[in-house]
Amino acid sequence: MASNEDLAIARDAIFPNTFKNTLHAGKIATSVMARAVTNHTVGQIAANAGFHAVMVDMEHSVVGLETASGVFASALNAGLTPLVRVPAAGAEWISRSLDGGALGVIVPHVNTAAEARAIVKYAKFSPLGERSISGGMPIFHLKSVPNVASSLVANEATLVICMIETQEAVDNIDEILSVEGVDMLHVGTNDLADSLGITGELGNEKIFETYQRISDAAARASVNGRKVYVGMGGLQGRPEVIRRLVNEDKNKLVRWISTADFPLYSQALEDCATNMNNMLD
Repeated sequence: MASNEDLAIARDAIFPNTFKNTLHAGKIATSVMARAVTNHTVGQIAANAGFHAVMVDMEHSVVGLETASGVFASALNAGLTPLVRVPAAGAEWISRSLDGGALGVIVPHVNTAAEARAIVKYAKFSPLGERSISGGMPIFHLKSVPNVASSLVANEATLVICMIETQEAVDNIDEILSVEGVDMLHVGTNDLADSLGITGELGNEKIFETYQRISDAAARASVNGRKVYVGMGGLQGRPEVIRRLVNEDKNKLVRWISTADFPLYSQALEDCATNMNNMLD
């Protein structure tokens, strides 16, 4: 058992999870997905812009763990929470990404409670999971922290986020949320729409109905001090959909808005080029 002194050492050393703290304060938490630019400047750029987290996308990109760890460090040192969307639910992705400095792991295509349990197994230390203990962890400023305390404090700070992207996942949502160690849900709206038979129709009423169904399940799971929040992805460029999802959620749990960096950079560059190309009267 960790002593109060050991726990104090660990809690003093760990970077705060500002993304998680923002949600628990009842505010909207925002993240930008790093795909177009994945170097040491990303964290500070995102912090300057006002985001709460940087998500490194390893599912739909060729970004590797070494590059991702540089983005994690950038985010931590800029006061943001580094998140990672891994390509698969194996220890080689989940545990190593967390060892590299991520404070939250997002796993795509989680359809069953069994799949959720496997994620917790690799993402959380004992007693919640079976993640292997590692020294010199970036989330502890690379400081030496007593293992008995670092495991407990890391578990508190590290978010396990399951992506809900299919009708099967929605049908199994209560079972998925029954898994101890699952902290949040993230809805992949494009894949969900495809599964619902409304590909590309992100403003379809089925989307709003399904989000509410997911939020209701999160509300049922939010008991005994646990709070499960719901994030939305794939909706950049559809602010009217985002606004409605946030403001019509009676549970006030749809509180995480994520955007990809590609459209942001593309639009900014297009605006800049247009302005420069039209300088002549």
